[in-house]
Amino acid sequence: MTTQHERILVTGAGGLVGSGIRPYLAEQFAEVVLLDRTAPTAVARNERIVVGELSDRALLAEAMVGVTGVVHLACVHGFTINFEDTIDSNYRGLVRLLEAFVAAGGSHFVYASSHHGWGYYPRDELVRESDPPRPDSWYAVSKIFGEAAVAHLADANGFSALSLRIGNCSPAVTDERCTHMWTSFRDVADLAARGLQRPALGHRAVFATADCTDPFFDNSGLADLGFATQDRPEDNLALPSIATEPKADGLFGLSVGGNYATSNLKTDIATWQRINQTARGGP
Repeated sequence: MTTQHERILVTGAGGLVGSGIRPYLAEQFAEVVLLDRTAPTAVARNERIVVGELSDRALLAEAMVGVTGVVHLACVHGFTINFEDTIDSNYRGLVRLLEAFVAAGGSHFVYASSHHGWGYYPRDELVRESDPPRPDSWYAVSKIFGEAAVAHLADANGFSALSLRIGNCSPAVTDERCTHMWTSFRDVADLAARGLQRPALGHRAVFATADCTDPFFDNSGLADLGFATQDRPEDNLALPSIATEPKADGLFGLSVGGNYATSNLKTDIATWQRINQTARGGP
């Protein structure tokens, strides 16, 4: 199987993560096709823009010409979006992109999943790759669907796929919660590039977080990919005071999912804690 790509496609290229990782990918691949609803800015010489929606099959076929590797970042997200809000992009758009990828003979697909698929876990319990999802929002539910869709088509069509369960990927660590799950643009870009060169067929999912102090997630799967993170949260604090910031009150400070978990919890915290006891194997 080919593991070197002359041309790759990045969806959601104008978003926060897309804009952050693009410069690193442009250094590693000969040509990068950027797909987004609006044209990304500060385009490199070897980047080509395609503007449009994931729902447009003709546009996807055009974007996929000559592409063998895809990094799929595009999605709709938000604390309180409902199921209907996610259908076109996170479900139908993903499937159409995968269909175009298969039709074009693609060999490597990297999917941006999310830690929010496990957002209702308590933060005092290390979440492992094999732990069942506990999504904290309809956005998170769509990411679990995405992993399943990618895994299905990778098995059915014999390509290599990697889902990156991203923690907080941003220029700097902005609060105490993020110190336990942050990862840099450079590390996510390098992980995506590693996924685009992964020799194994089929699907693998890993938590894409830095080597954090008191981590929320077990990122030991990165070593299986021959990867070690380069950037640590404590070296990238937005403010020095974050180093001694106490954890927040309420569900934000108790759960992995933060605002997503808080915004969508309809029961009380005591009931959520009883659910945690059951999830741990209690009566």
